[in-house]
Amino acid sequence: MIIKILTIIFIFFAASRAILRFKERMLSLQSLIFWMIIWTGILVIVFNPKISDDLAHALGINRGTDTAFFISIIALLYLVFRLYIKLDNIDNDITKLATEMSKKIHKDKLSK
Repeated sequence: MIIKILTIIFIFFAASRAILRFKERMLSLQSLIFWMIIWTGILVIVFNPKISDDLAHALGINRGTDTAFFISIIALLYLVFRLYIKLDNIDNDITKLATEMSKKIHKDKLSK
């Protein structure tokens, strides 16, 4: 029972943070919808754990808890992949910017 209460508190906290970030324009509407679906899904499973058992049996897994961990790991790997892609894009942008600035500085020095 305590874990359910703590999970519910965390879900409401996380959802409120997502809404706040959206209002501050730090989170896109698509990201807000994604996170709200995740938090709502977890909330539904907390109140009705039989859903995860039914999903587990449909996927050929024995327990709903195992299914939740499996899906969580896949979701985390996907999010890490997205972060990696964004980080790689930022690295490329910084490299291009530094190259352009270096060329401009060098050109300005030659023109003097």
